[in-house]
Amino acid sequence: MERRQLEYFLAVVDHGGFTAAAAALHVAQPSLSHSIKVLERELGAELFHRLPRRVRLTAAGAALIDFARRALREMETGRAAVREVTGLMAGRLDLVTLPTLALDPLAAAIGRFRARHPKVQVRLYQPESEEDVRAAVRTGEAELGFADAVPGPSEDLESVPIAEQELVVALPPGSTPPPDGRITVDDLLTRDVVTGLAGTLVRDLLRVEGERRGVEPNIVVEVGHRESALHLVVAGAGCAALPRPLARLAELEGAVLCSMDPVLNRRIDLFRRPGKLSPAAKAFQELLLDQEP
Repeated sequence: MERRQLEYFLAVVDHGGFTAAAAALHVAQPSLSHSIKVLERELGAELFHRLPRRVRLTAAGAALIDFARRALREMETGRAAVREVTGLMAGRLDLVTLPTLALDPLAAAIGRFRARHPKVQVRLYQPESEEDVRAAVRTGEAELGFADAVPGPSEDLESVPIAEQELVVALPPGSTPPPDGRITVDDLLTRDVVTGLAGTLVRDLLRVEGERRGVEPNIVVEVGHRESALHLVVAGAGCAALPRPLARLAELEGAVLCSMDPVLNRRIDLFRRPGKLSPAAKAFQELLLDQEP
């Protein structure tokens, strides 16, 4: 089983077919198809059902995906380790993060990292959910992931806290803030609220506090992304509890910001698989932890 075969296999999976995969890899489709057929002969099983207009994974193909991603990740880590020994810090760093964390703290951290290691290419994935972030790390699609902390340890991932962000309430433009500039949970429960789906930090807080008080939170809009809540607040749809770096963007558009009483902080963790990191990932983690690589 060769690296190229695994790369071709994953390209077909990721692009949904042989033609699109060949175009993405800039190779001839017959060469790609032949490579996949050779891999299937070596494994003794078909990896794809060839349908008229598309392909569909067989059970054997589905079983190979995670292994293939991990194998390519380990190969890249090995190559990077050799480059490190020879004094060449090059290669690629694959990160995955919730979209709001790309603004803070990752934008500044990536800038500092690139200044120190200009030969390293950084690839940043931004899926929709926290579980998608962790899944990308588990499969090897990314080496480091960034999302809200989860309660309790994970069996297959290691995590370390890297930052905290204060959650503040953004009110629509023209709103009159409370005299002391602070909003309590009781007050928030009476307002029109734009918030995330069930399972997100603020949504769960409102549910728990509402149940405790026998009050139903007045959720007027549900969104999948916090940055969408920003635009809805500015448009006057309701208020939203947002990380302060994101709320500042709403403030530039006229939103009125209030602190929460008591203060509510969002803890951000770095997620990684156990084992040795590539030199680039190790350097980036150390930078985030304010250590000198």
